[in-house]
Amino acid sequence: MSVSKSGRKFALILLLLSVWCVCRRAEAAEPALKIFAKPLHAGRINPMLFGNFIELLDNLVPGMWAEMLNDRGFEGVIPPEKWVYYDGAPTVCDRQWGPTGDWTSQTDGAFNGPRCARVVGRESHPIGLTQSGLFVQHGSRYRFSGYLRSDRNSLRVQVILKAPLPDGRFGELATADLPAPSTSWTKSTAELEPSGESDRAVFELRVVGKGTLWADKLSLLPLDNRLGWRTDVVAAIKTARPAIIRWGGSAVDPGQYRWKNGIGDRDRRVPFTNINWGRIDSNDVGIDEFCQFCTLVDAQPLVCVSFSDGAASAADLVQYCNGSAATKWGSRRAANGHAAPYAVKYWQLGNEISGNDEAYIKKCRDFIRVMKEVDPTIAILSSFPSQKVLDVLGRDLAYLAPHHYTRDLAACEADFDNLSRMIARTPGCRHLRLAVTEWNFTAGDWGLARGKMLTLEGAILNARYLNLLCRHCDRVEIACRSNMTNSFCSGIIGTNPAGVLKRPSYHVMKLYADHVLPIPLTIGHAPAGVDAIACANESRQRIAVFAVNSGNKPVEVSLDLAEFGGETGPKFVETVCDALDMRQPDVMNHWSRPNRVRTIRTKLSGGELALPALSVSVIICGPRDHSN
Repeated sequence: MSVSKSGRKFALILLLLSVWCVCRRAEAAEPALKIFAKPLHAGRINPMLFGNFIELLDNLVPGMWAEMLNDRGFEGVIPPEKWVYYDGAPTVCDRQWGPTGDWTSQTDGAFNGPRCARVVGRESHPIGLTQSGLFVQHGSRYRFSGYLRSDRNSLRVQVILKAPLPDGRFGELATADLPAPSTSWTKSTAELEPSGESDRAVFELRVVGKGTLWADKLSLLPLDNRLGWRTDVVAAIKTARPAIIRWGGSAVDPGQYRWKNGIGDRDRRVPFTNINWGRIDSNDVGIDEFCQFCTLVDAQPLVCVSFSDGAASAADLVQYCNGSAATKWGSRRAANGHAAPYAVKYWQLGNEISGNDEAYIKKCRDFIRVMKEVDPTIAILSSFPSQKVLDVLGRDLAYLAPHHYTRDLAACEADFDNLSRMIARTPGCRHLRLAVTEWNFTAGDWGLARGKMLTLEGAILNARYLNLLCRHCDRVEIACRSNMTNSFCSGIIGTNPAGVLKRPSYHVMKLYADHVLPIPLTIGHAPAGVDAIACANESRQRIAVFAVNSGNKPVEVSLDLAEFGGETGPKFVETVCDALDMRQPDVMNHWSRPNRVRTIRTKLSGGELALPALSVSVIICGPRDHSN
C-alpha cells in the first residue's frame, strides 16, 4: 500500500513530537541521587558534632533540676526583664513564698546567705509559709529538708502537701510533723507520700502555737531524683545522645558565677545575682552536678572556665575535676562525695571574648601554662578565634571555637574556610580543629521571632546546619547546639513541673545522633529543594542518607547505590515531620499535643520514596534481605 508524501510528512511530525515528549518527561524527572563509595574527604564525622549546651540562664537549669521549691533561701524573686520574656507564662523561677502577711524576710541571723524567713506563730490559728504550682504524684515519695530555729521549743511545726478542691478549699495530700525546733539552727527532714495527684499542689510549712520560727534553705525533692536531677529529664537527654555538653555561657564571662562558691553542701552555698539574665541563681548546680549529669547521660563534659576569675582559679578547677584525691583540690572533690576524678578533657578559655583583645591573648598564655601543669592531657579551646590568637597561642591550643547564630549557611561555610586558611598559613597550627561551642539559627530575636525556635521550620534549619557540619567534618569536630532546656524557646526540650516536652529540634538532634556514620561520602546532584548528605561505616556495609526537604510539597527521591554492589539497597527511613502533614512551617509541639512533630519509621522495599513536605529524613541502606 502506498503512502502519500503528505502522509509520510505527518507521520514524521508525530514521531518527532513523540520523541520530544519523551525527552521532556525525562528532563522533568529528577535523576536518581547517586551515592559514591568515594569519601568526600579524609575526615570523619565525630559524634561530638551533635552536642549540646547548658548555661545558668533563667529556667534552663532549674527546669532540669529536681528541686521543687524556688527561692529556698528567701533572697527574693526578680521578675525577668521584658526583653527576655516570651509568652508571660510563669516558670519555676517565678514562684514566690506566701501568704505575704504571714512572714517577713529577715536580713540578720540567717543560716546561710543574706536572708531567712521569720514567721510569728499565734495561739488563735496556724500560720503557714506556702509555695504553689507544684506537681505531686500519687505513690511517689518526697523528701523535705530545711534549717529551722525558734525562740520557744513548744512550737509545733508541720510540712504539708495540699491541693485545691472543686469548692475552693484545699485538701491535704500528705502531712508530717517535724521535731520541735531548738534555739540554734538545726536541719529538719521528713518524708511525704501524697494520697493523690495534682499539678496545682501547694507546699506549706505550718507553725502552730505562739512563738517565732526562723526558716532557711527549705527543700523538697522527689526521692527518685538522679543525683539531684529530674529523672524524666535525664531519660530524655540520654535518649537524644549528645556526645558532648558544654558548661558555661554568659554567667561565666562576664558574670558572677565562681566555681569555688558552687561546690560542697548546696545548703551552704550562697546564691548570686545573674546580672545578664536578671535572676537570683540558687547556686544549687555547680561543677560537680554538671559533671555528674554528663555521666548520667553518657556525654563528655566541656567546661568553659571564667577568664575574669583568673588563671590560678582555672588551674584549681582542672585539679578539682581531674586531680587525684591526694591533691589539694582533688581532696576537696573527694570530701564533697566524689573520690574518682571526673576526667574532663575539653576546656574553653572564657566565653565570647574577642580574639583581638590583647589582654585576653596575653593572659591566655598563663591560663594554658598553669592548666597544663596540672593535667598535660587536656585539650584547650580558644574563645572567639583570630589571627592574633593563632600567632600567639595556636601551638598550644587544640581547637578554635567560633559561635554561629544565623540562618546564613553560606556565611558559616565562609567562616570555616577562612579559619582553615588561617590555620594552614600559621606555622605550627596544622593540628588545630574547629569547635562551634554555641550555634543556632538565631540568638538575638525576641518576641514572636524568638518562638521560631520552637517550630518545625526551626528544626529544619537546625538539620541543614548539621548537614553543613558533616560536610566539613575534616575541619569541625565539636559542635554544641544552644540550648538544652527551656531557655526562652531555644531548648530541645521544654519542662514544666509535671513533665518533659520534646520540641521538634529534639527529634532532629536525636535522628542524627542515632544514625550518623563516620565516613562522609560523595553524592551526586540532589533533587531541587533537598539538602542531602551521605555517610557510611568503615566496611561500607551500612549507608545513611540524610535528606532535608525545606519545601511545602513532597519530593520523590530514588537512590543510585550501584557503586556498592547490587546487593545494597534502602532498608528503612526515619522521618521527622508534622504527623498531620498540614504543611505549616510554624507548627509546634504543645503540652496538649506533644507528638504533633515526631519521628516516623517506615520499612522500605524499593529504591524510591517520597520525602514529605517540611521534613528531615534519614534513609538507612544495607545488604538486601532475601528471606521473604
